[in-house]
Amino acid sequence: PPPAGSCIGTNLDTLARLLNFTPFESQWLRWSYCVRRFGSAILPVIRLRDATHGCNMLALLCEMQVDAVRDAVASRRLHTWGLLDCGDVDGAMPSMLSGWLSATDQFVDWIELPYASDTELLIALCQAQVSLPVSR
Repeated sequence: PPPAGSCIGTNLDTLARLLNFTPFESQWLRWSYCVRRFGSAILPVIRLRDATHGCNMLALLCEMQVDAVRDAVASRRLHTWGLLDCGDVDGAMPSMLSGWLSATDQFVDWIELPYASDTELLIALCQAQVSLPVSR
């Protein structure tokens, strides 16, 4: 994960606080950022049998309870905010673990910028929401 003192770490922590992310959602977003920025080679190649297997693998990766993972996956809140890729066109979750950990390019672009205040960070989030493709 990015160092806590970096603008990326600070922005991720601030975003988690402002949007009231669960501990799992915060970790999911951090892992997804790292996978998008550094590539899926930072993860083992794990083919997922189904959504249950995907939740189990995410729980192991993030050292979280499976129920917390299932709740976050079911809510799709990070996808709705445009922070994580939505998966397949039909809404199905990807078949590889790395696909479940895929931040959007747009999120990676704006989370890496320094912001002078919480308000500026939220404005950047809202501006990113406005410019998301309509096909979501």
